[in-house]
Amino acid sequence: MKKVNVLLNSPEKVNKFIQILGNFNCDFDLESGHGHVVDAKSLIGVLSLNLKKCASLSIHADDSEANQVIANLQDYVIE
Repeated sequence: MKKVNVLLNSPEKVNKFIQILGNFNCDFDLESGHGHVVDAKSLIGVLSLNLKKCASLSIHADDSEANQVIANLQDYVIE
């Protein structure tokens, strides 16, 4: 499992983010700063988070697939 911080500060970004995750067969969790965890492939779940702050994405995959996910999410990943 790998974790990265992502910023999804608009509904358009959320929609594209979920589309990207849908291309992978692994599971993803998205956690807000208050410990609220949702399925990152769920539009309603992601929209329930505070989109003004970064969230932590947990990628439940082997290192090779997790690195591929991160490469596809570079527009959303923040250091």
